[in-house]
Amino acid sequence: MFYLRQENFDPKYPQFRVLKAQKEFWIQHYLLYESLETIIETSSGYPKAQHIFLLDDQRFHFFSFDVQEVFTEKITLQALQTLITQKIALAEKTTKEEFLFSHIDMISVNGQEKKFLLGEKGEIRCKIILVYLNRTTCLEFNDKYGNFHNQKNLEILPESFQTLNFLRTNDKKEHFLLLYIRDTHCKGILVENGFYKQMESINLGFNALMQMYKDNGISKYRYKQYEEIEQNPFAKNLIVQTLEFYAHLLCKWIEEQHFWGNNIFVISPIMKNVHFMEIFNKAYSAYHTQHYIVPFHFPEQIELFGKQWEPEDIDALIYVNTMKKKELQEWKKSW
Repeated sequence: MFYLRQENFDPKYPQFRVLKAQKEFWIQHYLLYESLETIIETSSGYPKAQHIFLLDDQRFHFFSFDVQEVFTEKITLQALQTLITQKIALAEKTTKEEFLFSHIDMISVNGQEKKFLLGEKGEIRCKIILVYLNRTTCLEFNDKYGNFHNQKNLEILPESFQTLNFLRTNDKKEHFLLLYIRDTHCKGILVENGFYKQMESINLGFNALMQMYKDNGISKYRYKQYEEIEQNPFAKNLIVQTLEFYAHLLCKWIEEQHFWGNNIFVISPIMKNVHFMEIFNKAYSAYHTQHYIVPFHFPEQIELFGKQWEPEDIDALIYVNTMKKKELQEWKKSW
C-alpha cells in the first residue's frame, strides 16, 4: 500500500493531489486542501504504508556534475559511493540545504549507452545529479518523523523530477520549458541538457484569467465548448481579446525571465481551452517562429490504470509508471 501526494504549492490555498494504491481498491485519486504540515502529520499515523511526496520543485536545490574517467577495473559500489561523495563535497561549498539523494544519468561506457555503472569498466561518461531539500521543509518532516532520512517508508522528490527524466529518455527532449499554469500561479522550469537550469513563478494563474472573464462580462463562456463559442461572433471576439491579453502577459513574463527560445510544454487544465492554446502559440511564435507550445498530453507509454485523469496528474502518473508499475502489476495478478 502506498500514498503518493503531489503538492500544488500556495501559501494561502495549499492543495495536494493524492494517489492511493492498495490491493482492495486498486488506485484511488482525490484532492486534499491541507497544508504540508497537516499532510505530514496524517502520513506519520500510517507507519506500514509507503509515503511518497512529490513536492514543489522550488523547495529543492539541484547540482549536476559531468564525469569522464577511465576505470581499469570494474566499478564497485564502494567506488561509486566515493565518486558521489567527492561531488557532494563540492556541492556543499555553495549550499546550506540538506542533501536528499543522488541520481546517475546519461551513462555511457566506451561510447555505448548503459543503464547502470556497477560492474562496468573502461571509459566512463555520466552525469551525477545531487538533490538538496531546503532546511525549512526538512524540519517539518523531522518534527513528525524524527530524522526522516531513517524512515524506509518515506520518499521525497521534486514533483517534476521523473517527468524531466521521462521526456529526456523517451522523447529525447533535452532543452525545453515546462510551464505549469495553476489556479493561483504559473511556474516555469527551464531545462537545458536534460537538467534544471532555472525556476521562476508568478501570480498569474488560471484564477487571473477567470477574473478577466468576469471583468469583461463573459464568465458564462468559460466552460463553453469550442464549437459553441465559434457560433457566437460577439462572445468569441470578447473571449479572443481576453485570451490575447492574458497570453501577452505570459509572454512578457517569459521574456523577462529569459525563457525565450525554447519549446514549451504546458501542464494545466487551461490546455483544454482550444482558443487559448491557439492564441498562446500565435503570440509566442510571433517572436520565435522555430519553437512551439504544446499541451503535455499523457504519452502512449503511460499506463492509466483504467481511470480518467486530469492534465495536472501527469507528474504523479509518470512517477507511478516509472517506479511502481511493476509492483502494481504484481498486485493485479494476485487478485
